[in-house]
Amino acid sequence: MFSPFFYPEAISTGKYNSVLAQALLEAGASVQVVCFYPSYPSWKPTIDSQEIPGITAHRAGRWVRYPRHTLLRRAVLEISFAWHAAISAFRLRREADVVVIVFPPSLASLFIQTIFPASVRRIGIVHDLQGILGLSDGGRFYGLLSRVVNAVEKRGFRSCDHLILLSRDMASVAKLELQLDEAKLKVCYPFTTIRNCEHSGSSLAQLFPSSARHVVYSGALGKKQNSYGLAELFRKAAVAIPDVHFHILSGGPIFEILKGKNSVQPISNLHFHDLVKESDLEELYLRSTVQVIPVLDIASNSCLPSKLPNILAAGCPVLAICNSDSELAHLLQTTGFAEVVPSWEYPQFLESLRKSLSLADRSTHEERRTRVKALLSSHFSLDALVSAVLDARLPAIQASSLESVTDEYQST
Repeated sequence: MFSPFFYPEAISTGKYNSVLAQALLEAGASVQVVCFYPSYPSWKPTIDSQEIPGITAHRAGRWVRYPRHTLLRRAVLEISFAWHAAISAFRLRREADVVVIVFPPSLASLFIQTIFPASVRRIGIVHDLQGILGLSDGGRFYGLLSRVVNAVEKRGFRSCDHLILLSRDMASVAKLELQLDEAKLKVCYPFTTIRNCEHSGSSLAQLFPSSARHVVYSGALGKKQNSYGLAELFRKAAVAIPDVHFHILSGGPIFEILKGKNSVQPISNLHFHDLVKESDLEELYLRSTVQVIPVLDIASNSCLPSKLPNILAAGCPVLAICNSDSELAHLLQTTGFAEVVPSWEYPQFLESLRKSLSLADRSTHEERRTRVKALLSSHFSLDALVSAVLDARLPAIQASSLESVTDEYQST
């Protein structure tokens, strides 16, 4: 498996890769991971001796220094990991039956495809479509850069024998925008990683007292989350609903900027915290009255948050800011305990937030967990992903189902 992000990395892709690697190991595969040392959310490499028993991690990146500027940081990550991937691929070229390439980053795939023998099966797992998502609306320079990223991404995707995407919307966009072979595409939704949601624990009791209601965003802060817009919505809503506590849990440069602004003009019921430990995720979701999932309009069809199934598995009400025609919106609307607001305008957000808070009062976490059991088992299965990676026959998406999503994407 090739990805910069791996255990004990805190970023969601790192958790995804770690759980997948463990599942492949349990399924009987010998697993080696080419990765970097953990760096998120500070973007400073941390030499950590923790490893997953039975899995060999070929680590590098302790010498990498990431700039604060998002675009430059992405460029440094792409180039430095491509170098490490190329060296590791050359060393491992005789040992692999299957190579799993996790996108993004994309540049490493160009080296991987040429170094491994043709007999090695290449599986790509796509978390974000960076060429469509990451460089949009940025002027002429960003438009040119977007075309370069698109070209690299397109070549990387086409170099894979099979491509796994996290939603049907993503598959439709990839097929249309990158002209990919539909026979190569398969959808495997993100999987649940939490198991026990019956007891909340007490590690977060001081941050989230049970006597109050809590609106929470937890995760990365970047362009696709419209981070500054989200923080502004939280600030206004915290003033409008003073008896509700608003929390942003994250890290990194944008988080520090937002946290600093709040310290200059503090609002008593708006809080900024570091990300919680993996072992405290269940408690976080059980103590949350509402979890907010923000997705910029242009990203609504290009990604599906990997934390979604965990939030649903905990039975936590969701308020999503996203395109109402997106697959994320449709999935949430089937749960019965989610609100979707298609606008980043404050009045619409506040109205939907009040509905979400009211909805949370009408049922318990346990009742909501029962309601989504069927959805989780049918859509968010780790077993399906493991089978897709290990099964050489890897079935393609049913053409009829993809065409319906394609038609919907074109109409929007």
